[in-house]
Amino acid sequence: MTEPETDLPVVDVRAAGVVRGGNRVLDDIDLTLNRGELLTVVGPSGAGKSTLLSLLSGLIEPASGSVRRPEDAGGSTRTVFQQPHLLPWRTAAENVRLGLEYRANRRSDAGNADAAAGTAGADESVAALLRDLGIGALAERYPDQLSGGQAQRVAIARAVAAHPTLLLLDEPFSALDPLTRADAQTWLRRVHEHRGLTTVLVTHDLAEAALLGDRVAVLRAGRPGLQILDAAGDRVELESELLARFADDIDDAPEQAGTPASTRRDRTRREFLTLAGAGALVALPVVAGALNRPADATAAPDQDETKKQKKADTLRIGYLPITDAAPLLLAHDGGEFAQRGIQTPKPTLFRGWAPLVEALQSGSVDIVHLLMPAAMQLRYEAKVPVKVLAWNHVNGSAITVAPHITEVAQLAGTTVAVPGWYSIHNVVLQQLLRDAGLTAVINQKPDAAAGTVQLVVLAPADMPTALGAGSVSGYIVAEPFCAVAEVQGIGRILRFTGDVWREHACCVTVVREDLVEKNPELAQRAADAVVAAQLRIRKDRKAAAERLSAGGYLPQAPAAIAKVLVEHDDHEYVDDGAVQHPGWDQPRIGFQPYAYPSYTEELVRQMRLTAIDADTAWLGRIEPAEVHADLVATRINCRAIDASGGLAAFGATATRKEQVQP
Repeated sequence: MTEPETDLPVVDVRAAGVVRGGNRVLDDIDLTLNRGELLTVVGPSGAGKSTLLSLLSGLIEPASGSVRRPEDAGGSTRTVFQQPHLLPWRTAAENVRLGLEYRANRRSDAGNADAAAGTAGADESVAALLRDLGIGALAERYPDQLSGGQAQRVAIARAVAAHPTLLLLDEPFSALDPLTRADAQTWLRRVHEHRGLTTVLVTHDLAEAALLGDRVAVLRAGRPGLQILDAAGDRVELESELLARFADDIDDAPEQAGTPASTRRDRTRREFLTLAGAGALVALPVVAGALNRPADATAAPDQDETKKQKKADTLRIGYLPITDAAPLLLAHDGGEFAQRGIQTPKPTLFRGWAPLVEALQSGSVDIVHLLMPAAMQLRYEAKVPVKVLAWNHVNGSAITVAPHITEVAQLAGTTVAVPGWYSIHNVVLQQLLRDAGLTAVINQKPDAAAGTVQLVVLAPADMPTALGAGSVSGYIVAEPFCAVAEVQGIGRILRFTGDVWREHACCVTVVREDLVEKNPELAQRAADAVVAAQLRIRKDRKAAAERLSAGGYLPQAPAAIAKVLVEHDDHEYVDDGAVQHPGWDQPRIGFQPYAYPSYTEELVRQMRLTAIDADTAWLGRIEPAEVHADLVATRINCRAIDASGGLAAFGATATRKEQVQP
């Protein structure tokens, strides 16, 4: 028995309002959703997007107005969330089968095909569905063998298996890297049309909303109603229209403490539009959310000065779960920040670089470790004012490949993953490829005969899974994800990045420029704390590895973390070629805070030689010799090093010649 076909709307919402905790979250919402339509919903954090989905799914009832749902006409609704929530003990096919079980349990009609299928026909029904959705190859894999994009497709397939009248998607692709996300978007649109679904997709990404939606619904915090835009015309024009609407929100936003309204609005609007125009639209939710928060200036005029100072000396740490973050994490854990009068709440873990950048840009976090090339791109292309306080570490990455690959030339005709286009990983990988006579290609099928290697962006956490599943032949990324592949027996180290570019900076400690300009004394204390933590790590690597694990900062196996920080056997890697310059005598990851001008200058030159899936015209507009003094807070950097015993304490010298030897 199939869902009844009627001319009635699938959803009909009239003047609906929702109140939560005494606050009106939604007000005067009118929405009609027709069969076969895909509606995308956008809006800043706190505008009520997820609340709208809860209203449509029946999880909450309106405080005013009316809502007609599919269930009112014998239909059904299914929801897919940001996380796939797959059962780890069931294969992908068995997880999808839950959708059939849901439908069979929901209906007692013996004539229902899915219910009657029982155990005999359910497996074939699932197999047919997976083939129909183009993911049949995933059927026998368990969730820990799926990449993030694959897991989310399985979650959507599970919902589709129940033949819902209405499919609700709550930012299902928000955690995916750009390339995987683009593939998933194309797949979703195809599934939606092929299966005749009626879908509501909530997203923070304006480009995604414009690309996928038949119509786009705009929610604006504190304002009643929905603005509905028709997506039948030019998608680029629609995206521009959405940008303009949110730019208006920024112009109307409340003034932030200590910043003149005109200055703040001009700066924030420029940053927002530049990021959006560059494709970094993930910045939208936090920017808008931050501007909707009450500013510190709203505090009572007689607020105690001590409390003000205490609040002013709080820095929020953002990090990715990689060993690059060790100085920031251990400065928090070991008290280096606290000893210098800086409060640091529990550091916030981010899954990928895009949301970390978003949080820093918006002010949700104050101090982060960031890829050095990404810091350059932010300052000079996106015009986001960031400053480097110190190098966070040196080396700490490797190119990890399938066990059968023993030389770079064998990568011809295969796909290799990088964590981001603006990363030292992408730069070093392409140095290795060029040296082997290979050519990096992007958005193009690799060809062994032509000597091309396709590069894709993957979140670091997805890389070992992708390698184990054979989706990529290798990846280049920060530790301990390379050690994870070794410990799990799914990959080997082909080459350490520090053996290609000696003691290169990978991540650097970054803050917003306004901290350096408005509170240089606090910025100095923060740099002092990070540098002191680096020195402590150098003196006791074993203790550092143990705290990163026991403190819950890094989720990887302790054996993998220890392999990076403590148990590095240089002779073993010399024998199999991962180390070709043993005379450089380097640990797997080093901690040295001095920012060498020669490195910044050479990095600009090397980035100009590197294929990047973005507009790189800005690289031609900057002077390599001038970038360092502008990007790095050099005085703060040098004073912090002096406070910890000077360059000699870190085995560093005042100048060096860059050694790049693929």
